[in-house]
Amino acid sequence: MMYSDTEIRRTLMKTDAVIFDIDGTLTNSTRPIITSWNRHLASLGCSYHPLDEELAGSLMGKTMDDWAMAVLPDLPIEEAREIAEVMEQKENEEIRLNGTDLYPFVKETFELLSKEYELFILSNCGKGYIEAVMAHAGIEQYVKGHLCFGNNGLDKPDNLKKMIHDYQLKHPVYVGDTDRDRECCEIAGVPFIFVSWGFGDVPDAEYRCDSLKDLAGLIPRVK
Repeated sequence: MMYSDTEIRRTLMKTDAVIFDIDGTLTNSTRPIITSWNRHLASLGCSYHPLDEELAGSLMGKTMDDWAMAVLPDLPIEEAREIAEVMEQKENEEIRLNGTDLYPFVKETFELLSKEYELFILSNCGKGYIEAVMAHAGIEQYVKGHLCFGNNGLDKPDNLKKMIHDYQLKHPVYVGDTDRDRECCEIAGVPFIFVSWGFGDVPDAEYRCDSLKDLAGLIPRVK
């Protein structure tokens, strides 16, 4: 049986890992974040911008330094960063206690994809956030590794490269919801799958997914 060059190339470059963004891809955590941040910021006695859905949504996917500067603009960055680190802990506690708003089919998708691919989560979030969301979603057993800005202070492109190197991934794909995710993938040389239900828009994305339940059928077409 003869195979075309395209078929052979696709076989040789078969996806071996799927790396997920978290905010806007697996969950919308604006509710627990707004609740926890505003509750504890009010107790500090300093000037701050209260979080609402618009502000929180605009900061999703950005680093904790970005959150600190947006919410505490009148403080020196070092002091704002220290407060933001406390807020990280508070939001993680809130998620573990009261959950977060997961998108449909998260656990089912991870269970299905784990049978064929190694699964990872990579985000610009703070330390402990990925673990809190994974616990709420019940997907810890399907995730081989995770990495975030809060672990090492690296931005997403550098952490994506680090994850690929550390786990010796050959042909991963990245699943995310913003143009910043797409740019990250371009820098790291990783195919990008855009999910349409999150916080951003990538109208010219080569690969688009409109429901997590469709992801398993889309991944084999990525090259």
